[in-house]
Amino acid sequence: IRLSLVGSEMCIRDRVTTPHVTAELQAYAPQGLQPQAPLWLGLRIEHQPGWHTYWKNAGDSGLPTEFEWRLPAGLSAGPIAWPVPRKIPVGPLANYGYEDTVLLPVPLTVDAGFQPSPLGTVDIRLHARWLVCRVECIPEEGDFSLRLNARSSTAIHGAAFEAALASQPRDLPAHPGQRVAIAVSYT
Repeated sequence: IRLSLVGSEMCIRDRVTTPHVTAELQAYAPQGLQPQAPLWLGLRIEHQPGWHTYWKNAGDSGLPTEFEWRLPAGLSAGPIAWPVPRKIPVGPLANYGYEDTVLLPVPLTVDAGFQPSPLGTVDIRLHARWLVCRVECIPEEGDFSLRLNARSSTAIHGAAFEAALASQPRDLPAHPGQRVAIAVSYT
């Protein structure tokens, strides 16, 4: 566990390192933890060369990363905002996932009656499971914790969250009565 103070941001982060990935829980709360303000948590996974994890639709094989949150009363987590994956061919199989480094962001909602601890902090816990593969696949998991100062901005990882959110798949605009054919290439 590492304790760091960056400006008014206070975080305790668990980092899990395996022979295949390094994973870290990160936060982005540019306006602190308050109702109607943007609040994101995310798991940053840095893969060793040649290894990958999977997207929500893994393709021919694999399993997506799963999160189990333990949040204080007044906070609720939404679904993973999956960035666009890469096509990862393994023999004759077509899989979809992530190599190199990926941030899997999750939106949080702060209820109107939310109250941080008397010290003004919020403890967040995550249990994550992922399947990491090269040719063979290995199930891995980790427990992560994060302590945020509810009244201060947490924006040190803002650029990474903005990039991950910008790389989400987008819905096509509706064109009533018109048929649209699209070819998609995952590179």
